[in-house]
Amino acid sequence: MIPNIFSDLIDVFLDFLYPENISCILCNSPISKNTVYSMCKSCFNNINFILDGCIKCGKPIINYSLEEQSIDGCSYCLNKGFYFDKVISCVEYTEISKKIIFGLKYNNKTYLSKYISIIMKEKLELENVKFDYILFVPLHKKRLRKRGFNQAEKIADNLSKIINIPVIDCIGRRYNTRRLYKLGKEDRVNELKNAFIIKNNIMNLKNKNVLLVDDIFTTGSTVNEISKVLKINGVNKIVVATFLTRVDTSYTTM
Repeated sequence: MIPNIFSDLIDVFLDFLYPENISCILCNSPISKNTVYSMCKSCFNNINFILDGCIKCGKPIINYSLEEQSIDGCSYCLNKGFYFDKVISCVEYTEISKKIIFGLKYNNKTYLSKYISIIMKEKLELENVKFDYILFVPLHKKRLRKRGFNQAEKIADNLSKIINIPVIDCIGRRYNTRRLYKLGKEDRVNELKNAFIIKNNIMNLKNKNVLLVDDIFTTGSTVNEISKVLKINGVNKIVVATFLTRVDTSYTTM
């Protein structure tokens, strides 16, 4: 109870320190009170919101062949096996959009999780996604101590407040994995193998549909490994929700 009260006090302080719709969250330019997501018009126009993503991985489909699209959703998904049922991503990863996540993760701008959750909530409504609980990708305790918070948990908590669906902290890490952005796809899979465990409250999730929240979808190795463990433990349907997704043109077809 005390940690929750402390967290709420921090949120109140941040709301005072960074009041909504005073300046753009990306460039700090002054904005009007009715500005969407607290972004100025210029920054907002440079955000690539994903309107028609792949039905499986959620990545924008670029130059796909109709044959491959009808079989596997997109060329990125072709010949890949996923344990999650679907990924929904909100925004393409670009030099502009990554400032929101990097500001949250590395500059302690935890108030940005509020705007991320609002965008995510609107995307989930558009996709008509239904679920019983919200889960989040965990950090190892060493990395959590260093950063001071888990960005995925922050987003999940804010989303929970908006849509009134509970967050369950039921996923843990067996060991601290290497930084994944430095690794290739195959090395990511090997690094994450058996990295996650399910805590004792998994009984709450048997035969339930869950939303698994993370900040960025790159190869999907992390959420796929977590989804495997969740499915083994009786979870019915897993929809992954991320704010950003990387678009790699090397997997698209002409």
